[in-house]
Parts: sequence; structure tokens; C-alpha cells
Amino acid sequence: MTLPRLCILALALLPAAVPAEDIPKPEPIGKPATKVYRQVTPNGRVIYSDKPVKGARVDETLTIDPPPTGTPSAAVSGTPPSPPMGTLPTPVDRVTVIPVPGKPRTADDAQADVIRAEMLLEDARKRMEAGAEPLPGERIGTASGGTRLSDDYHARQKRLAEEVAVAENVLKKSIAERDALKDGR
Repeated sequence: MTLPRLCILALALLPAAVPAEDIPKPEPIGKPATKVYRQVTPNGRVIYSDKPVKGARVDETLTIDPPPTGTPSAAVSGTPPSPPMGTLPTPVDRVTVIPVPGKPRTADDAQADVIRAEMLLEDARKRMEAGAEPLPGERIGTASGGTRLSDDYHARQKRLAEEVAVAENVLKKSIAERDALKDGR
């Protein structure tokens, strides 16, 4: 027999060395084990279990500390976690590039501003498309059994449309500045 066939045969016979009923079942979830036993069976197989296995020799006992209680951040630092940052995107008109003092703007800087403005416009349009569907709570039932969209939905749509308009204006301004720099050469 070749070596690979011997290995496969040996692996196939290994589980039969310890009957399944002799291997204890792990503790149910919610009740963590406090001790883990490293055990060696008569045929040399190593088993880690939270209960002793029949016929196996306990080689080592590992004591496990119980997991900390509470939230992970409270257990680590003792202070409550800070609230998550807002999910609203930065308005397009607030994204500014601070020029370096004493350095004249170049055509490359202006082109970078145009590219940035195009990206912001694309993002604003994607947000507007994604926001077309009403969010939970934005559809209200009517007396006749139908539904209508709430004022919150219309306000959100108006805000998204304004973001697109601002992004379009920023792009127009960036293109005009770039063209002015090109004409000034």
C-alpha cells in the first residue's frame, strides 16, 4: 500500500478508537465551561473537553476565567460608550479646499477641484435616487383606507434635491475657475 492510502485508512479508523457515547457533550450555550481538560486516549489521541472522557488520561487541566459581564466597552474602560457619529453626509457646500498661502493656484489644482465637485455631484445624485423610497414611518394611512406620503418624506426629498442643486453649482463654479486659469496662461 502507498503512504497516502495508509494515511486515509488510519484516519478512517481513528474515530472508531473512542466510541461516540464516551465523548461527553459540551455544555449548552449560555453556561460557559470553567475548566477544560486536555486528555489522552489509550491510542494516543488528544481530546479537549469540559468533562472527563471514559478511559482517557487527564494530561492537563486548564482553568478559564468567566467572560466579563455587561457591554464590551463598559467592561474595558468602565465608561459608557460615546454615541455613534451622525449618519448625515457632510453638505456639499461645506467641503472646502484651503489654499496654501503664498502659492498661486495651478491648473492642476483647479482640475482636482473639478474632479472633486463631479464626485460630490455623483454622490448627491445617488443619495437622491436611493432616497426615493419612503422610509418606515413616512407613509401614512388615510381615512379612505389608502396611504399618502408624510411631510417628513417630502422634506427629505426637498433636502436631497437641494443637495444635488448645490453640488451642480459647485461643479459649475469649479469649471469656471479652471477655465479662467487656463485662459490666463
